[in-house]
Amino acid sequence: MRHLICVVVMLIPAGCSGEPGAGNAADGLAEAHSDDVRAQVEQSLDAAIMRIAQLTDSIDHILQPVPLLTPAQESALRRYDNAAQLGRARSLGARPANDAELEAFRASGRLVELEDSTELWAVRELDHSAPFVTPDMHALLTRIAERFQGRLAGMGLPRYRVEVTSVLRTAASQTDLRRTNPNAASGISTHEFGTTLDIAYSSFAAPHDPDPDMDDIAADWLRPRIEWFASASLEAAAARKSRELQAILGAVLLELQQAGDVMVTLERQQPVYHLTVARRPGN
Repeated sequence: MRHLICVVVMLIPAGCSGEPGAGNAADGLAEAHSDDVRAQVEQSLDAAIMRIAQLTDSIDHILQPVPLLTPAQESALRRYDNAAQLGRARSLGARPANDAELEAFRASGRLVELEDSTELWAVRELDHSAPFVTPDMHALLTRIAERFQGRLAGMGLPRYRVEVTSVLRTAASQTDLRRTNPNAASGISTHEFGTTLDIAYSSFAAPHDPDPDMDDIAADWLRPRIEWFASASLEAAAARKSRELQAILGAVLLELQQAGDVMVTLERQQPVYHLTVARRPGN
């Protein structure tokens, strides 16, 4: 981690040496100022690195005893395949045939855009789908992420965000996907109705505010660099304990599935939970 200090210190702008010919006095003042700045940066980084290291160590410790999904739980999370979910998607979704229909569904409110990054989730770069869902799916994703983060907070863990990896696909994009992904459903997919999305279980996004204790960071320009380092460290910790986090998220999904709110498929070839809205809220 000391390497981070060296990298950031190298980014400190050189001190002004005054007008040409100002002499050694001006050079000496500039050098002293640079040394002061360097000392402040190193002090801030030392404190941040220690704080982040302690946090990531605590994540490993807290998650160590968390039981993984049992075979019975995995079986329950594979209860609904694409064929089983398709009927519900047809009845609750909106299936745009082209971009013009997609825009019309957006204008009417039948489809809404899924934000790229919120306090609850992060959407990965989408290669074969577009970030649009029905309002019911938007509400369901919010419930899933809130409940997941509530479980984490109750255990003293950071509020990791779920990662959305696939959303709405047109018939054309679904056909293209089948050429490269054998796990993609043949025929009509639930992803074509805005009722369905995939959530990763092998990776989790860092909290929206990865390092809230920034009072000891005097330089504003240093804050985004420390936040980047905090996010990278937290996501690395999540990757080490992805199976434990998968189990926590899986337990949330099982509860909502048992309540009749969602239909889940724990994918085998892709490390995702495939989710379809099971009913409208209140029904």
